[in-house]
Order: sequence, then structure tokens, then C-alpha cells
Amino acid sequence: MNAPATHLQRDRQLIEGVVANLPLFAGLTATHVRSVAAQSWAVGGSRGATLLVAGTRLPGVFAVAYGSVKLSMKNGGNEERVLRLVAARQTFGEASALLGRPSPYAAVALNEAKLVVMPSAPLYALLERESAFAKALVSILAARKLELCTEIGSATLRKGAERLAYYLVESAGDADAVQLPFSKTVLAARLGMQKETLSRLLRSLTAGGMIAVSRRRIALLDRERLRQSAGS
Repeated sequence: MNAPATHLQRDRQLIEGVVANLPLFAGLTATHVRSVAAQSWAVGGSRGATLLVAGTRLPGVFAVAYGSVKLSMKNGGNEERVLRLVAARQTFGEASALLGRPSPYAAVALNEAKLVVMPSAPLYALLERESAFAKALVSILAARKLELCTEIGSATLRKGAERLAYYLVESAGDADAVQLPFSKTVLAARLGMQKETLSRLLRSLTAGGMIAVSRRRIALLDRERLRQSAGS
């Protein structure tokens, strides 16, 4: 088997594995899943690569096979706001793809990333015929809507220090530390602040004995005080 054929076979195996394990298709038969996978294709890029340009009409729904992707918007002054960070086995672009509207955001690889593009046509067919798929899609979009409401509330009602404390507490969950899968520059954009502001706030929380920072690992030393700082 020649090299190009081997590469295509690996991509096909990757696509089938990704599609089969997406929560979006959890209630479907193997036949339906294979049908979607057979019509899908893979795209990829290295760190910093633009995978989707804002204003582009999407050919389908994107799923991250590996790596991570940031979805962001920029204003006329080139200030960036990160809307969402998408990791492996997560999808994006559902609303734009199924409504046939341009994407309001750009997608940029935060590291080496591979995406699977699932075209709109077979997804439309599943919406019409398979209630399990429709319910899964509604559930995903509803969860995103609630997350967006939380983000808007945090951005408009919380000050910078409160947003950072809230992010750390929520991201840690039951763990005693947060391991950032991206740079502090990306985190600053995610929280709607400048990198210099983030650095100052991290130093302040460290000096206050609430956290300890070691590169991308942020240990939560005093969770209760962090919660109070977050206003929650």
C-alpha cells in the first residue's frame, strides 16, 4: 500500500472513531453513525492555524478529534474575546451549519489539532427522522445557551478579580488545582482582560495565600476565600 493510501486509511479510521464516540450520536444505530462518518472528512492544522474564518458559511458541524481549538471574535481594534475553548470529543458550529448562516466567530488551533467535518445534509436527514438525534442536539444547544448566559453574567456583573476567582473555582471542580491546557494569554482573552491584568491578579491571589502558580498549574490553597472573591 502506498503512503497516500495509508494516510487516507488512517484518516478514515480516525473519522469513524470520532463520530462513533460523540454524545451527539449516542442514541443512534451503528448504521446511522457509519453513514455520517462515510460522508465526513478531516481537516487539521498546527498551533496558531486558522481553521475557520469568521463570516464563513460552514459546510457542516465540526468535531475535535485531538488537540484544542479556541472560538473567538475580534472588534475593529483587533481586541479579541475568546467565546469558548473546544477540546477532543466536543463539537462546534451546530447552529451556523444547520441554519445555513455565516459563523460569527473564528476557530484557531491552540496546538496541533485535527477536526472532523460532518456535512449538514446527513444531519438534516437525521433531524427529520430520528428523535434521539433531535433530542441530543437540543440538549447540547440548550446547555450551550446556559453556559453563554453564565458567561455574559460573569463578564458584565463581575469585576476582573471576581471573574478569575470564579473561573478557577469552577474549572477545578473537586480537584485541588487547575492545569491550564492553554497559555495565560488565551486565559486572559477568555476572561475578557489584558494579559498584564491577569498577571497582576494572579500575583495578588498568590500574595493573599489563595493560590500557588507553577507555569500552567494553579493550585487552589484556600477554596473558600476564592469563592468569596468570586462573589459566590
